[in-house]
Amino acid sequence: MKNFLPRPGHWVLCPPCRNPLLLRPCSRHCRTFPGGDVVERYQFSEIVDAFVDAAKEVVTQILGVEVVEQQDGAGDALITFDGVVAVVGFSGAFSGRLLLGIPEPLSVALFHALGGETLPSPDEELFAASEFGNLVSGHALTSINNRFPGSNARPSPPSAFLGKRMVFFNFGTTGSRVILATPYGDMKMDIAFKEEP
Repeated sequence: MKNFLPRPGHWVLCPPCRNPLLLRPCSRHCRTFPGGDVVERYQFSEIVDAFVDAAKEVVTQILGVEVVEQQDGAGDALITFDGVVAVVGFSGAFSGRLLLGIPEPLSVALFHALGGETLPSPDEELFAASEFGNLVSGHALTSINNRFPGSNARPSPPSAFLGKRMVFFNFGTTGSRVILATPYGDMKMDIAFKEEP
């Protein structure tokens, strides 16, 4: 079976079960992609897995701690975070964005691991979160480009936000949520892809 990356604008939900076709093709309804191309059953979840694996590996390498993945299911339209949030967009054969919700203790630990020596100021925390977002997205997109030659996936410059009960809205995207448990608290990930208009 050939490796297949859909053209932009082909992200859809399975009509019978509303399962996101991009992320988790169901075995019962989602065998064929629009246009007649056969989709490898777990191909699209591999893209999400690349981001999750990258986040786990980066945290483990930087902090030397165990990271445990806890699946949180398909993303809702509204996402609420406390602490620091890094946002990195990506484009190429597919486009979307990664949200990393980093709890305060993990944010401080990352800051120190990246060279900070005192308690970080808000600006320093935001800078560390942006660098962390760069590391995760760079690692993930390299893996995706190796797995799917020709996808030309590339990141946009990261943004970072700091606060309590911050609400982000997924508009025109299909997302997947994952929680990564660390000794410093749970990091929340939301990986979203643009849907068909």
